[in-house]
Order: sequence, then C-alpha cells, then structure tokens
Amino acid sequence: MLKGDDFRIKRIQQLLLEMAKGNFFYSLEPTDANDETASLIVMLNMVNEEIRASFLHQGFANAHNTPQCVVQMSLLLDSHGMVEMANQKACSLLSRLPQDVIGNALSELLTEDSQRIWAQKFPKLLKREKSDTVFPLEFKTPEGLILAKDCHLSVFHALDGSGQKILLDTVFFSKGEPFDNGMANNAMMMGKGTKQPKMPMSQADIRLIRNVHDMIINNLEKDLPGLKDLALQMGTNEYKLKYGFKQLYGTTIFRFLTQERLRKTKPLIQYSSLTLKEIAHMTGFKSVTHFSRAFKEKYGKSPSDFRS
Repeated sequence: MLKGDDFRIKRIQQLLLEMAKGNFFYSLEPTDANDETASLIVMLNMVNEEIRASFLHQGFANAHNTPQCVVQMSLLLDSHGMVEMANQKACSLLSRLPQDVIGNALSELLTEDSQRIWAQKFPKLLKREKSDTVFPLEFKTPEGLILAKDCHLSVFHALDGSGQKILLDTVFFSKGEPFDNGMANNAMMMGKGTKQPKMPMSQADIRLIRNVHDMIINNLEKDLPGLKDLALQMGTNEYKLKYGFKQLYGTTIFRFLTQERLRKTKPLIQYSSLTLKEIAHMTGFKSVTHFSRAFKEKYGKSPSDFRS
C-alpha cells in the first residue's frame, strides 16, 4: 500500500485524470502536513470548485435554455441503511462496480466524518413515517477522492410491505448550449408574469450584461459603484442594466455579488488555513461579523461551524 507522499501524489494524479475527463465533482481530503504537496492539494480543490461553479453561471446566461437539473446519484436504502439500488451514474462516480455498492451499507461509501454524521442522522430519519430532508455527505472512492454532495433524502413505506425505505438523490445543474446557439437574431423580450414592462434586449445588450457578470466575478473583493455609475462605465443605461441583469441571472446585481462572495469563501474555509478575518477581507466583506451573518443566512451554518 502506498504511504505518505507517494499516496498523496497518487491521489493528485487521479484527481487530474478526472479533471482531464471533464469531471469536476471530486476533491482531495486536506492533510495536516504543511508542505508544497499540501498547498497543491488546497489549490487543486479550489480550482475544481471554481470550474464546477462556472457550469451553473454559463447555464443561467442562456437566452433560450434554462439550466437543466440532472440526477447525478440515486441510491435506494432499506431500514438498515443497506443499498438496495444504485443508478449507473452513482457507480461511475464512486468508481465501483454495482456489486460493490448494492448490498453494502451506505456508511462504507462515506468518509469517516460523514460516517459519524450518518450514524447520528440515520436513526432520526426512521422515526418519521414520511420525511424529506437535505444534508451534506462526503463519499469516497477507492482511489481516495472525495465527492462532497448535498443529498436529498426521502423516507417512505414500501408498497410491498418490506418496511421503510430511504431514497437518496443528488442533483447538479448542467450548462445550456453555447451562448449564441439558437439565439433569436433580433431581440429578447421580458417574459410573461414579470413585474417590469417588456424590454427588448439585443445580442449586444446581452453580451454587455455578461461582461458585467464577468467583471463582478473577477473583482469580488472590490465594492461596486452605484448602478447609475456602473451603467455609465459599461456603456449602457441604469434601467437596461438593472432589469437585463435580473432577466439573465435571476437576481439583482448586488445580491449576486453577495452570493458570489459567499460561494468564494466556502473553499477557502474548507481547504485553507486562512483566518476568517483574512477570508472576509479577501472576498470583500467589511467585517467578520457581517461575513458570518451572511454565511449562516445562506448556508445554515456559521463559518467556524462549517470549518469544523
């Protein structure tokens, strides 16, 4: 069995192989070591987080195609936590044959930290006849890669009388077609049901708003000017910028800025040894208090709890 540096290098090679295949859903478990290999692991994890998140951004910025929800992993568990069914994608992601997943305990597929979480949560799930809940779990592959997912768990009673079952699903967003594919040649209109009046948007307008999006992504640590000044800087007007951005990205510019700052903090908290104050400063938050409050509001945990 590989040990020490050899094992870490082997895991890095495996992660790079997955990335080369276009699979950006894995990460490497951080170690207590303080050397160049440990730093490389941190950076690779952060790169994977950024690439994975970019799929979602590209999906939202499509004029005619909404992001698609794709079931990535689906496992059916019995009342003892044993896997009765697994979809093909789950076996592929876990790098295991179906016979190595089906018939085995879910806990065998989890990291040690998630095994402890599962041992606490599982008995509580079965206390209710029916329930739906979501909580994060980390799956592991035989190669040592970590697959961290927010899992949706549905508890129900089987019709054949075999008792309670748990359906575990994970979903991810896939990006739409390339931006100019199938786009209307003339203009794009605000859809029905929106409070704003219909507003035509040319391809040039949409590209400009995407430039605003990219500018925000690349300058999260900086404060944005007011909408009027931002519109002037980008060569448009405040009205078109305000409603055009919300039409393309489903949120306001300043709410999007906050969401992206928070998203950026997650891998820094999880994979780096930076203090919360340093992370807050790097991502544009005025204070640790403001950062902690916003983080807990979005993710349900304080930054310190998320790190532990």
